[in-house]
Amino acid sequence: MSEDLVVLREILQRELETINAYERMLTRISDPSLRQIIEHVTDEEREHVAEMYELIMERDERQRQRAAEGRAQLAGMSLVSAGVAAETAVAAAGLGRETLVTPQPMAPSAPTPEILSSDPIPPPPPLFPDGAWSVGGLKHRPSSDE
Repeated sequence: MSEDLVVLREILQRELETINAYERMLTRISDPSLRQIIEHVTDEEREHVAEMYELIMERDERQRQRAAEGRAQLAGMSLVSAGVAAETAVAAAGLGRETLVTPQPMAPSAPTPEILSSDPIPPPPPLFPDGAWSVGGLKHRPSSDE
């Protein structure tokens, strides 16, 4: 695995953690102007998530394949639109719209697809398991007295 992919995934993880932290902070904000600014910053983090994911998808063929399979599964469970899932699959495969095929829902009695349990390497634990976020000196660091 290339170090570039590792870095992109770490950035993606941190961006997601930051969105969660900002969302929690928004519940504590009463000033509408301040709320607007923090919502704007949070939306910028969402944009960063999309950018990092696109960069990962561009560089990781296996991720592209799994993303297409996952979208098809979600469409089969009616959790996302079949049309959107098919378009995502086509884009992930780098194919033209003429190859668009709408995934068929899985039969209720169908066995669980192998791809849900075939990953031999589980994902690593979160970088910040306590839910902390990383913004330099703003991050709370317990003192030796705590």
